[in-house]
Amino acid sequence: MAGEAHKELYRRFVDGIINNGHFELVEEVFSPDYLDHSAPPGAPMGLDGVRAVFQMFRNAFPDIHFEIIKMVSEDDIVATFVHGEGTQQGPFLGIPPTGKHAQWNSTGFFRVQDGKIVEHWGVPDFFSLMNQLTGGPGGPGGHH
Repeated sequence: MAGEAHKELYRRFVDGIINNGHFELVEEVFSPDYLDHSAPPGAPMGLDGVRAVFQMFRNAFPDIHFEIIKMVSEDDIVATFVHGEGTQQGPFLGIPPTGKHAQWNSTGFFRVQDGKIVEHWGVPDFFSLMNQLTGGPGGPGGHH
């Protein structure tokens, strides 16, 4: 059943690469032709982009942990809703280390082909995350 296999592939990505930093799994989980429609500006393409983005997260939040809240698979797409959290110990998107614990949610769509993730569209709640780190609107110490 393709749907369950696609969900398991996504679980390997979250548990192995994001939560545990096993970057050797990148080639097993992602296609060399991987296209991230939601990559940060200036991120490399393909497998190098996967490594760069999640290394940036792990450097900024060494204790990063993603929990899969919802996951639906249909045809070649896995739709996901995840909760992430971590303590900022390194720079993140121009914000120097704050030592603050932050949490955020992210919605994503991942296209799977030949047993690997080939495409991604994501909507992380960076507004909330950045405000938690900077104390801006809606963040700790910010104005509501």
